[in-house]
Amino acid sequence: MKKTNSAFTLIELLVVITIIAILASIALPVFNGVTERANQTKDLSNAKQVGLALKIFATDNNGFFPSKSPSGDYNSATPLAAGAVSNDAFWWLFPNYLQSEDVFVVASSQWSPGNPDNKIDPATATTRVDTLKAGENTYSYVLGLTDTSNAAFPLLADGFSQTTPIAYETSKSLKGGVWAAKKAIVIFCDASGQIMKVDPNTPHIVKRPTGENLFAAGTDWLDATANPVINPQ
Repeated sequence: MKKTNSAFTLIELLVVITIIAILASIALPVFNGVTERANQTKDLSNAKQVGLALKIFATDNNGFFPSKSPSGDYNSATPLAAGAVSNDAFWWLFPNYLQSEDVFVVASSQWSPGNPDNKIDPATATTRVDTLKAGENTYSYVLGLTDTSNAAFPLLADGFSQTTPIAYETSKSLKGGVWAAKKAIVIFCDASGQIMKVDPNTPHIVKRPTGENLFAAGTDWLDATANPVINPQ
């Protein structure tokens, strides 16, 4: 009885490998896109938690969002100004409004490249030592706002570029490039949030419906002196 050889020929094997490679090249971008959207959704969820904590803080402090340097007493603390770091403003949320630093970290953001140690300064602290150390916060922040400010004013967002004021980087390897200048997570004064599209032109900014930079000063909008945007540390 004659035996039939059922093994793959070399040509058949090459065809199978080619088909697998084609399918993989199609599937990989789809997988990466789904993963990135999932990370953006998590980013939005974390930022909303921070926004809610800011909102509660304002309720307890005559409507003011935190805009002062770490100190033992908020009322007598020194106001933060342009050039400060957002970590100092967010410091006021611990430990009464937030207990974990994890919500300030965004996967793949160069502003928060590692995992936070979740060491929090004691309630009696008068300076920032352990809470939100450098590299444990990815969010930029707009100073000088209150819970009665225009609800459409931005309050915090993914950290911006170090070189271009209030704009994003196209390179994910740079600070301000977490979403490669395609998307940005923005939280507003009413604690609502959105995954917003970044303008593809240079500079890569988030635009208002009227076309201006969402975070820049303008008529009936943010004030350059009273509402500077500060980056993470």
